[in-house]
Amino acid sequence: MSIIKSEDGKKWINAFIAGVSILVGFVTIRFIGQLSEWFDLEAKVGNFLVFSQGLGVLLGLITFIAITKNKKALQHMQEVYGELLKVVWPESDAVVKVTVGIVIGVSIISGLFVLIDFLSQELLSLVY
Repeated sequence: MSIIKSEDGKKWINAFIAGVSILVGFVTIRFIGQLSEWFDLEAKVGNFLVFSQGLGVLLGLITFIAITKNKKALQHMQEVYGELLKVVWPESDAVVKVTVGIVIGVSIISGLFVLIDFLSQELLSLVY
């Protein structure tokens, strides 16, 4: 069972572009805030908070528009979405079984390493 449907492609692509745009805006706001701490820009620029957040929102919007107008980027994302539709997701029972198997295997191997470490320490304590 897949949560991804072929008819939802445009929605998923737009949501991804919106997420990237929000990330660009957030990083811009944080970067300007860091610059403010280094150079004390809040004292030098009036309404610095409005300026930094406005610039972040503006860069986020520019990013959204630039990506949606770029035909190559949209074509690439449609191809990626098309490949994502081909993915066969495992059932939850199979995931649980494999996870339990991995935990058991890692526990056995780590137990062997602990045993080897203990034995080597005991041998070295006899020699030294």
